[in-house]
This record gives sequence, C-alpha cells and structure tokens, in this order.
Amino acid sequence: MPYSKKRIMPTTAIGLLMVSLMLLSACGGGNTLLGTNSLFPSTAPVTIELTPVTSTQDAYVTTVTATVYDQTNQGVTWTIAPVNFGTLSAQTSMNQPTDYQTIASVTYTAPSNAPVNTTVTITATSISNPNISASTTISVPAITVLLTTLSSYYVEYFPAPSQTLGPAQQLSIRALVTPEIGTNGNVKWTLSPSTGAGSLTDETSTSVTYVAPTTVSSTFNATLTATSLANPGATGSMQITVLPSGAAPNVAVVNVDGGPIPNQAYPNAAFTSVTICNPNSVVTVNATLPTPCQTVDGILVDTGSYGLRILQSEIPLLKLPTLANGIGSTLQSCVSNVDGSYLWGPVSLADLYISGETSAFASRPTLGFPIQVISSSDSVVVPDSCSNGGTSNLNTPQLLGANGILGIGPEPTDCTVGGVNYCDGSAQDTAPNLYYACPAIGCLSTDSPVVVPASLQITNPVTLLQTYGGFGNDSNGAILQFPAVSTAASAIAGTLTFGIGTETNNQLGNATIFTLDSNDNFTTTFDGQTLTGGFFDSGSNALFFPSSMPTCQASTQFFCPSSPVILSAKNQGATQGQNTVSFTVNNADDLFSAYPGYAAFANLAGPIGTYQSCSNGNSSCVFDWGLPFFYGRTVFTHIDSCAPPPTVCDPLIAGYFAY
Repeated sequence: MPYSKKRIMPTTAIGLLMVSLMLLSACGGGNTLLGTNSLFPSTAPVTIELTPVTSTQDAYVTTVTATVYDQTNQGVTWTIAPVNFGTLSAQTSMNQPTDYQTIASVTYTAPSNAPVNTTVTITATSISNPNISASTTISVPAITVLLTTLSSYYVEYFPAPSQTLGPAQQLSIRALVTPEIGTNGNVKWTLSPSTGAGSLTDETSTSVTYVAPTTVSSTFNATLTATSLANPGATGSMQITVLPSGAAPNVAVVNVDGGPIPNQAYPNAAFTSVTICNPNSVVTVNATLPTPCQTVDGILVDTGSYGLRILQSEIPLLKLPTLANGIGSTLQSCVSNVDGSYLWGPVSLADLYISGETSAFASRPTLGFPIQVISSSDSVVVPDSCSNGGTSNLNTPQLLGANGILGIGPEPTDCTVGGVNYCDGSAQDTAPNLYYACPAIGCLSTDSPVVVPASLQITNPVTLLQTYGGFGNDSNGAILQFPAVSTAASAIAGTLTFGIGTETNNQLGNATIFTLDSNDNFTTTFDGQTLTGGFFDSGSNALFFPSSMPTCQASTQFFCPSSPVILSAKNQGATQGQNTVSFTVNNADDLFSAYPGYAAFANLAGPIGTYQSCSNGNSSCVFDWGLPFFYGRTVFTHIDSCAPPPTVCDPLIAGYFAY
C-alpha cells in the first residue's frame, strides 16, 4: 500500500530568456592567422571566427560578429536554420586595414511566439570560398504564461498557487508572459465551468479579478486560465476552491479523494496542492521575467513527518539548486521505513506557495529553504544504512501513492525531537541515518551518515510561512479539519489552516492541549496497555495499535473482525491534557468490497507492535492515530519553539497536539 508508514498538463513556468552562443569549428580550411598584408601568403586559406555579442535580453535580439581572413575581402553571407524561424537584419561588412580582415555582423531577432523551445543555428559562409563556414547556436525558449497575485505592499507579485475563497470574495490575478514584446504579453481569460462558478470582472489583456458567487451551498472548484494571444498553445491556469463557510489567505483545501494516480485509490490519504519555485521567486510589479515555478497537486499532508519532499519527476521545469560542501559533494536526504521502503534524493533549495501563504519572505536572505527532491533514478546507489537492505525505493507516483509529502509535524526540522537536534553534532557524536554527503560519482553502499547544521536540514515549511506582503505570520503550527464520516465516503474535502492563535480563524478555543514528552509523544492507554508512543498522524491511513483482533486475508495490514468492534482509548499528555476517545473497527476486506473506489473510511485500523508485550521505547508501545481520527475533528499541531535544552518551557510554545 503506498506510503503506509505506520510512523515507522502541467502548469507552464516562465523561464528567463537564456541565449547561449557556442563557437563551432570551421567546416573547411585551416585556422592559421597571419600577420600583416605583406606577409599574407597567396595560398593562405580563408578562415572565419565568430564572436557572439548578445544585446539586451528584453529586445529578444542577438548580434553575431564574424572576423573573416580572406585576401579578397569579400566577407560572408548569413543564413539561419530552421529557415524563417526569426529574421536576420542590419548586416554590416567592413574591411580592416591589415591582415586582409573583414568584420561582418548580423542581428538575429527571434520570433516572439515560439511554440516550443527551439535551437537556432546561425551560419556565416565565405563569399570567396563557399566551402568555408562557421556556425553558432542560440536557444530560443517558447512563450510561457505565469499567473501571479499582487502582494499587500502593491509593489511585488507572487506566483499564484491554488487559492481558497469564501462566498463573494474576490481575487485579482495578473498574467506574466515571456517574452513580453509589444502585444505579445496579451492573454485571453476563461473560467471553467463557464456557469455557476463565479464571474470575472475588471478584465484586461493582462489582468482580471475573479469574484466568487454570493451564495455557496457546497464546496466547488473553478479553474481560471490565461491563454496567450500570440501563441494559443501557451497557457497558465490556477484552481480556485470556494467554501460555503468562507475562507482566508491562511487556509488551503485538503482532499481525501483517492490520490493523484488514475485507477489506484489510496484510502484515507489527505492531499493538497503546492506551488514550488526556484529561489528568489518574488518579482516587482514591472518584472517580466519571473523565476520558473510549478504547481503540483497530490501532495500528501502528513502531521507525522517534517519537511517538503517532492518527486523529481513532478517538477521537470525546475532546476533547484542543491546543497554541497566545499569539496563538491552533494548533500543527500534519506527517509527510511521499517518495512524496507525509503525515499532518497538531494537536499535542494526552493520557494513554496500554498494558498495565500509563502516561504519567500522568510527564505529570501538565504534564497530558498531546504526540501528533498526524491530522485527518479533507480540506478543511484543508496547506502545500506538508509535502505536497510530494502529494495523498495518509493520514487514514482505509483509507488509513493502521491506526488510528494508535506510534513507539518510538531518540530522545525526532520532531525529535531523534543527540542533537541540530533543531526548537528550538539546532542550526539554519531549522526542518525538521515543525511549523506555524496561525491559527483555517487554514494557507496557502505557510506555513513554525516553531521549537518540545522540551517541545512529539511525544514518544516510551516515555520517559514507568512501571508503575501508579510503582514500575517502563521509559522507556529497548522490545523487540520475534516467533516465526519459515518462509515465510508467516495471523497471528502477538509481544510488546512496555518498558524495557531495568529488569526481570528485559528484560535484554540476549547480544544484540549496534549503536551509531548522528549520523544514528541503522549501516552495512550488501551486494552490494559500503556502505550507511551501516542501521536496524531494524518499521513497514516488507519489507526494502528497492538491488538489481538484478527488481521485480514486480502488486506493483511488491516484488522478484519467478524463484526464491527466498538473500542475506547485514553490519551494523556506529558504534563497536561486528558481525553477518552471512542472508535469503531470494521472488517477492512468487507469495507473495500462494499465500497470499491471509495477514499474515506472511518473505521479502518491495523496492527503495530506486539500485543501486551509493551516495554518503554519499542514499537509495541505505539498508538498511531491515523487519518480516521481526524474525521469530524479539528486537530492542532503546534511546532516546538523552545530553545534546547528546554529545562523550563512554556507549554504554549513547545510542540503539542490539541483537539
């Protein structure tokens, strides 16, 4: 089953205009460059040297110069391939007083509506000897469209991710087109579905305002698309989700809908959408060349892990910078699961946008924050201490069951537990199996993990989030809220709200706080067992605990009692918080048979550890409150901000869960 850890087409991005010129060797003749006219032999071959000179990028124009050594001083003719892809103009030819030199130049203007990325070859051919020529290449990027939203400062634009609105709320969007030459920046706006999904106002050739309906009876999605008038094949789009109860910039929609893989239902998994950009993605109002970005859906929301992890295959337009040490070794990240599966890939820097929140402000001084890009290659050598000898590299959507993971647990990095960082060398000399430094040729199976400072560790992105404009700091935690599910549902939609106590919509209210111990756990008492490893884990697709109930014949990772069983367990925080939870366990095989293709199951549970063999610290002491626990509840995950060692720590700033 995809990523059942037991805790254990595309949006087109706009790239900068990149003109690369490469000098190629002459097609014939020699390359001897001789001195003065009097010493130039009559038999000297004709030679051509190209000296590329790039003019301003905004003009989308390149000037190429050829130095021709030829006794007849006849210069060159210019050609381009593909033929008629752009134009050649302003041809000049000037004889030099010495060395039988002719300086010839030409200006190449690329088409402003290139349908695809195209390599253009410009060739200079000798007039006196047509067998002699030299060529250079120019990379002409396709026209691209990026949707952006204006910051509260009204001086900067941010890439627009999927947005969440409430009834009658409005959203202003601008389209940035590259290259923006003359009317090339104009777009046509469309809204899908065309009726019942709101309206567009203040429409211009570059901007528009979306207005949600004044009355919304149920959650729905609308898609706003900008299509380039110069190249109808170039589009930019964004999804807008409208909620009946209203929304705010710090709210993102989370769907339990079976996941992003066609014909592969992932039960009890919560997914959201994120926009990932190359670092330094905030652009000024007048900018026309923003950094590349990609919006990726099918991102698993996981309160039981930390950091953003994205499949390399899902961000083909991005080339995120990787972290390396002084000798060129790349920092690699590892996630190991006890079933032998693992995630492996480099630590890279990125900007994140989710709903109306972004990491770009907090990360701008360091140009991005550390995420893991999960390598697509199956040939990469992974150290045995990471893979545990396993062969299940979850590096495809089909294997992972998702396109990435958004880890929003109660710690700031993936190597921090109870406020103590175990990877930076401050708490222990031996690093855990999380980070490796691999040279260009790759790691060896025998390589050992390395110590990594906290600033380079995979970072919980919530700790960096602010609303656009930087006025709202929602970096201390997140809230997951889902409607109740009686037995099963084909799909449900919930919300992910950022910040706790930072806005009017994220207050604790009457929620009970469960403080955490040094292992980031609370205690769950169940069936006479004291399970010291209790935690709320939206990334697990069932409740997992040690029990004598029989497991299923088909879905062996779940329980299959002969009839529904009503149970209860008591949760106790480390220093505060106490509550008894009632829940029901159904036969998983019967559920999957009765509700084929359904995504949400309220009564799914499975075994972990050994029943009545609990000893403090082992896997038998775990009660993993997976996603079914979240149905019908509002669950808070507060991120630990105590300075280690937390000798005296206010529970309201330490890591905790609440509901």
